Amino acid sequence: MGENSEELDSAGVNDQVQEPGNPPPAAEQGRSIGDRRRDAEAKLEQHLRDARSKETEADGQQQ
Repeated sequence: MGENSEELDSAGVNDQVQEPGNPPPAAEQGRSIGDRRRDAEAKLEQHLRDARSKETEADGQQQ
């Protein structure tokens, strides 16, 4: 692994203890992150649906 990579155990989990000077995100921050992630996933799904639709339409026109 590179110099800046985190050490992972055999299961691929970072087993290091949280440092006292770096507290975990507050619940509100977690919700905000979750909301942004859901929005991004929904946007990606819509783009994929649009791309599939356009691909199907293009295939139909070429025949």
